[in-house]
Amino acid sequence: MATFKEGINGPFKGKVGSVIGSRWRNISYMKGMYKVKRTKSKPSEKQAVQHHKFKLLNRFFMPIGPVLDIGFRGLTSRATAKNIAFSYNYDHAFMVEDDQVTLNYPALKFSHGSLFTAGAEKAILTHDGVKVVWNPKTYGVGGAMDDAGYAIAYSVSLDLLRCETALRHEGEVFISFGEAMKGNELHVWLFFADSRKKQVSRTEYIPLTDAEA
Repeated sequence: MATFKEGINGPFKGKVGSVIGSRWRNISYMKGMYKVKRTKSKPSEKQAVQHHKFKLLNRFFMPIGPVLDIGFRGLTSRATAKNIAFSYNYDHAFMVEDDQVTLNYPALKFSHGSLFTAGAEKAILTHDGVKVVWNPKTYGVGGAMDDAGYAIAYSVSLDLLRCETALRHEGEVFISFGEAMKGNELHVWLFFADSRKKQVSRTEYIPLTDAEA
């Protein structure tokens, strides 16, 4: 609050802009208007679900940003690969029951393209990781021997997402988690990119087979 002396127009009363003029005991004074602090309203159930989806997907994709750069490179003329991966997965990568939101792992995609995949894909659980195998033949199927296979595996209990690569003609790659995997919920995906990383295949989700003896 501030006092003021009468000027050419005298004192004023009432609101002028963001100040209020008043008078008390023959003293003219001005005071600022009280600003009401607005409390944020509680998000709706739909908004809460959307926010949770965003957090889940962001956290899941964070460790493999460079892989997404390759998998969605063909769609990045106006957006980053991570943003494309978000929009491509957002509508079908979740399961919602009541107020519980979880990732729909088989529906997740790490790439989008028309390059030949492989066929005969298998994911074999071992004592400390997973071996991913595929058909290495390329004759007449639109792939090249030096295409790179990107094998991605996620351990739910360890909360670890890892990716290993191998050339198409090698036909297999091993993803190590460095500890016992028995009883571990594991999800595996595979896609291919050509040697120039210009063309990519779609993502294949590969169910686990029985552990090796």
